[in-house]
Order: sequence, then structure tokens, then C-alpha cells
Amino acid sequence: MFKFFKKLNGLKNRVIRKIKSYSATMNVDEGKGKFIFSDPELKVKIIKREGARLILKGNVNLTSHPCTNDKIILIKLGKNSILSIEGDLELGNGVRISLSKGAELSLGGKSIESTSKITGDTFIMVNKKLEIGKDFLCAWGVFITDSDWHQINNQPHQSDVYIGDHVWIANNSSVLKGTTIEGNCVVASNSKLINTTYPSNSLIAGSPAKVVKSDITWRKDIV
Repeated sequence: MFKFFKKLNGLKNRVIRKIKSYSATMNVDEGKGKFIFSDPELKVKIIKREGARLILKGNVNLTSHPCTNDKIILIKLGKNSILSIEGDLELGNGVRISLSKGAELSLGGKSIESTSKITGDTFIMVNKKLEIGKDFLCAWGVFITDSDWHQINNQPHQSDVYIGDHVWIANNSSVLKGTTIEGNCVVASNSKLINTTYPSNSLIAGSPAKVVKSDITWRKDIV
């Protein structure tokens, strides 16, 4: 009897995941990718203003992580904004992605690593343009933005952000306006990056962040 109810509950969860996947994927404007729910309790809220475009060229796997109890993933696209996901990507619970009017965000997705993921409670806010390359690994509690979201003494509040291929950002770090992180870099926990270009294969740490080691290599999967 226990096995029967366990099987029945598993079937119910599969049906719930399929229904949620179909409903979320209805928001896609271009590409053959779809949203996939690994946890039936997860919820995704997609808000698209007039002219906004959601492009999925890979699948987006929505997963739960133990770092947060938040079960909602929010994607908010302002008027005429574009969110483009170029390959398979994993989004954790509590992730927030917000694009202002006319803003552009590009996410490269998976290439050589087993996954590309943005873990729980990470917030990405785009005022104008932000690009993140392939095989991006992002731990929990990270904040990424291209704007100060206020202006002091008429100084520019926005500057594009570029994160290259195969970059790993550890937990509770901030990547702020004008930052360029070239490929194969690691950003240590609790770092703050702003208005600086960091060369490839660097270990970056501190607040403000600086290169603390060069010519590093890293892999997600332990062999």
C-alpha cells in the first residue's frame, strides 16, 4: 500500500511539473528552449511589459537549493527589453531578474561544464546592458547590476557590465556598474567589484576587489 501511494504521489508531482513547465514556456517569444521544473513546489512569476522579448535557445531548469526557503523565481521584463538565454541554464529558488525599459541581458548557458547555474537568492538588475558568458557559476546571495539606480551631482549612474565565459562568482558578492570580468576567473566570497576590468584566469577578492592571484584554472566537477 505504501508503494502504491508513493507511486501515485510521484505521478501527481510529474503532472504538476509538466503543467507548470508548459505555462511558463508560453512566455517564450523565440527559440526552442523551455522551462523545466525539478521541484513541483517551485513557482516562477514572469512579468513582461509591452514589446519585451524572452528568447530561450536552451532549456531553463528551475531547481531548489538549501540556501533559501524562498520558492519563487521572478523574471521581470520592462517595456521593449530583451532577455536572451543562449544555452541550458539552471536557476535556483529566490533568484530575481529585472530588466528596465529597453534593457538587454544575455546569458550564455552551458558549454563545457556539466551545468551553468545561478543559485538561490541572487538578484540581477539591468538598466541598459549586461552580458554573462557561457559556463557561468553563481553562488547564493550575489548582486549583479549595471547601474547605481540613483544619481549624485549629475554623474553617470550606468555603465555596461561584461562577465566572460567560465566565470565563478562565490556567495554574497556584488558585481556593480562598469565591471568587466574576463574568462576563467574566480570571484571570492563577499567581494565587491566596480568600474574595473579584471584579466582572464584571475582570482579576485576583497572590497574593493583586486586580483590576488593570476594564471589560475578551475573546474566545477571534481575528477
